[in-house]
Amino acid sequence: MSSIRRVAVVAHFDAEGRLTDFTRRLLENLLRHAERVVLVSTRLDADQAVGLDERITVIVRENVGYDFYSFRTGVLAVEALYAYDELIIANDSVLMIDPEGMDRAFAKMQGVECGAWSMTESQQVSRHLQSYFMVFRKDVFFSQYFHQFWSDVRVLDDKWEIILSYEIGLTQWLLHHGVRIASAFEPDAAGLRKLAERVKRKRERDGLAAAPGKFELQQANPVHYLWDDLYRQFGVIKTEVLRDDPNGVNDVGLSNLIADPTMLAKVEKEVSRMRQTRSNVMPLIATQSTGPTQEELQRYGVGAIPADKLKARFAIVLHLYHMDLIESIHGYMRNLIADHDVFVSVKSLADRRLAVRFFEERHVRAFVFVHPNIGRDVGPFVSLLNTGLLERYDAVCKIHSKKSVYHGAGGQWRDELMKSLLGSSHTVLKILQAFKQEPGCGIVGPEHAYVCNARFWGGNEERLRRLAAETGVEDARIRLGFFAGTMFWVRPAALQALRDRSIGLSEFDPEAGQFDATLAHVIERLFVLWIEQAGYFAATTRLPGTPLCHEDYATQGISVLPS
Repeated sequence: MSSIRRVAVVAHFDAEGRLTDFTRRLLENLLRHAERVVLVSTRLDADQAVGLDERITVIVRENVGYDFYSFRTGVLAVEALYAYDELIIANDSVLMIDPEGMDRAFAKMQGVECGAWSMTESQQVSRHLQSYFMVFRKDVFFSQYFHQFWSDVRVLDDKWEIILSYEIGLTQWLLHHGVRIASAFEPDAAGLRKLAERVKRKRERDGLAAAPGKFELQQANPVHYLWDDLYRQFGVIKTEVLRDDPNGVNDVGLSNLIADPTMLAKVEKEVSRMRQTRSNVMPLIATQSTGPTQEELQRYGVGAIPADKLKARFAIVLHLYHMDLIESIHGYMRNLIADHDVFVSVKSLADRRLAVRFFEERHVRAFVFVHPNIGRDVGPFVSLLNTGLLERYDAVCKIHSKKSVYHGAGGQWRDELMKSLLGSSHTVLKILQAFKQEPGCGIVGPEHAYVCNARFWGGNEERLRRLAAETGVEDARIRLGFFAGTMFWVRPAALQALRDRSIGLSEFDPEAGQFDATLAHVIERLFVLWIEQAGYFAATTRLPGTPLCHEDYATQGISVLPS
């Protein structure tokens, strides 16, 4: 053990209440570098602690709050913390396979000038040290702000909230107080090429043909995508990679990494056990099943957008449900070279933080708001329209991160819509010129997306007629004619009937993966009718200043649209 005095806090959970061979190996390796270990478990059978090294203090607590509450418990329980030079926090979410790996990490970081370091660092959402293995030096942990952070840790039950508030929050708290941070694992050029290839393969499996952009590569979690490189350097593998392979990157056989057949057999046995007990293990990514809270909506919802910050005559309204599409969509948005505002609706606070950071880094004047996952892309647009914030604009472009996952051509369909509306600066300027020169121009949609064949009524006609009547559209004027995909340029003044109806979120159907017959599908089919009822005309991107001839599209169909 080195002359540096260290103490370690380890967070433990096992679905069967066991200290596995790998957890015991982690503890043993820590004791090669630390004088004492505080093991905080939320599920440990009494017999499992028998025979542990006397330098290990065991605390068993209630199974709430996950690892960060265990860290809090352990950090605050360390006796005479001031007497140590470094504090380690770690959890049992990795398989400690090579006992010399930890030695290499400490040796590498010994001469690095920093106040805190981790085995790996991630840029996902925001730069942060990953908490499965972190080391704090004395000038950091022997400070008021460090003590304050752990004192403020509370029991949280949502994993994303924990990551945002505590794992990412801890790093941001350290940076805020001027702490220099570092990580032991640094991918080389070959590793970065491997990461790009693996991210690309995942995109292809998800139906996204384009190569990943710089932002998406930055967001890739290194412990997942470069798990084999991490093992070669420091002898550890994240258990979730072997158990779940969430990104489909296990293209390197374990036998090619782990030469010792006895150890290989132990790893395979442990992976099998983890899969069998998976129902009792916290999910890799927790979903926000209840949606944003009322407090979050009040602070970050559509009503919090500051009207006095709006500056332009044009705007883009983007519903960003699929965050992985943010970079490709931004590529199209850049073709609007006239001054404009951007409104972005997202489904969670986590997505908002990611989107805000993305647009800030690209100097985009974007107003990102959290919206319940209600009404697909139509619900957030209606909510925004109801605020009156769109009244100031001569035209807005309504787009969304459409995937149409029920159809194999969904990604191609989205790109075709985007290209029609924002494919080039020339395309966009031609559309804006039509709104400027033709006061009667109310909506401009993709030429290939306008459908009026009766087979595309779906199960929407009866409900559409009711809503049409409520918004002043005479029944005799009702006919089918709409831009499938609900992406278009529109003059907000032409949608006064929709705004006057003030449709509330409670009127939208609960999200259940429906392909048809929801209020969102009904509204999609009403946009053109509302515009024409108001005295405006509909046009296509082919001739944006000329009213479209409805009959010309009688036979046009859309392959991805249920009929």
